[in-house]
Amino acid sequence: MRKGILVATVLALSLALTSAAAAAPVARGAAAHIAKKKKKKKKHHHTTTSGGGATMTVVGFGLNHLYAANGTTVSSAADCSTMVQGNGYPDGPPQNIYLEAYIKATDIPGSSEVQVGEEYPGSDDTVRMASVALQDTLSPPIPWSQAFDPSTLGFGTPPGSQKDIFRGGLFSEDDQDGPSASDFDGDYSYEVSVVVGGQTLTSTADVTVNC
Repeated sequence: MRKGILVATVLALSLALTSAAAAAPVARGAAAHIAKKKKKKKKHHHTTTSGGGATMTVVGFGLNHLYAANGTTVSSAADCSTMVQGNGYPDGPPQNIYLEAYIKATDIPGSSEVQVGEEYPGSDDTVRMASVALQDTLSPPIPWSQAFDPSTLGFGTPPGSQKDIFRGGLFSEDDQDGPSASDFDGDYSYEVSVVVGGQTLTSTADVTVNC
């Protein structure tokens, strides 16, 4: 009886060792595969780019003599005065008034089709929702070179170098009475959609004035 038990034990031990030996190459193979996967380089995902590296971002507004970056609320006495050249006061002298939208863009051909949507106090246009088809809500497509000019106005522009900065005119007027900062109160929004190399780049900037 004891002999039978001993033989059974030896057989069981032999089978266990054989199974472990067979599994070892599989385990080593799996470990090697995982190690190889870890060595693979991560892919870099780029946003607002297309073939050739084109980029486009609406960065803010030129509210007459004041530049307001995207997301800004203009409300301080200093900014409101700067906007109308008031020298510390909320009212300015007679002058030409300009409203501009500023776009930073690179490698966009002048023939690229662009559509624009805008909203500012007193305008008849309204800003689109992203869920609505672009062709139903933005301006008809026109070439980039006709829609925007290089930033050369000289005031109310983004700080620093104007390289790769373009402007889109919203409004201009000769104010013989002199503007008041409160005349600019309201919400401003500007959306640009441009097709480059088969890819659509879209950007929107929003600013509020409360003087």
